[in-house]
Amino acid sequence: MEVYDVKKELKQLYHTPKEPTLVDVPSLSYLIIDGEGDPSDPAYTEAVELLFSMSYTLKMGFRKHSLYKPFTVSPLECVWDAVEVENRNSWVWSAMIAQPSWVTEELVEQVREQVSFKKGLSSSHVRFATLTEGVCVTMLHIGSYQDEDASFARMERFCAEHQLKRSSTSHREMYLSNPKKTEADQLKTVLRFAVQPIS
Repeated sequence: MEVYDVKKELKQLYHTPKEPTLVDVPSLSYLIIDGEGDPSDPAYTEAVELLFSMSYTLKMGFRKHSLYKPFTVSPLECVWDAVEVENRNSWVWSAMIAQPSWVTEELVEQVREQVSFKKGLSSSHVRFATLTEGVCVTMLHIGSYQDEDASFARMERFCAEHQLKRSSTSHREMYLSNPKKTEADQLKTVLRFAVQPIS
């Protein structure tokens, strides 16, 4: 049976060029945890661990479920809204992992129960939602997270050249590399934000 991999099914989202480009993002379902504060704080780290725990529980523990189809766990993504960029404690974030289309709210509830029973983890604050972003500007950033400003500046110039403006102050980051196993200057991160025409 074919294994579903969102990175292959939606190459336009995960295999982006190193230069800014436009992409129309379809609706996708996610497991999401909302929070705020410095991403180096335990709250963010624990959120990421819980999202992966639930995703792998779904992948490995529900193979006999009638809805189940083999899949590859998707990369971590996070939507960031940093009004005060220098004040990391003020950052608002939504960490998330995309899920296959066959996953339902009822199935997520069963995953919650299993994660709670087997691992003693509370997942009541994890929400399952379908998000629609629409038209976005995106590009692949290679390098440390601290150097993303240069890539965002290129994306802003792209917007100006194409008479576009950002739809909100938030942006999305999709982490294609494991920071624990990859040198900072080799990290691959897809950057994306929604746009609309300048009226």
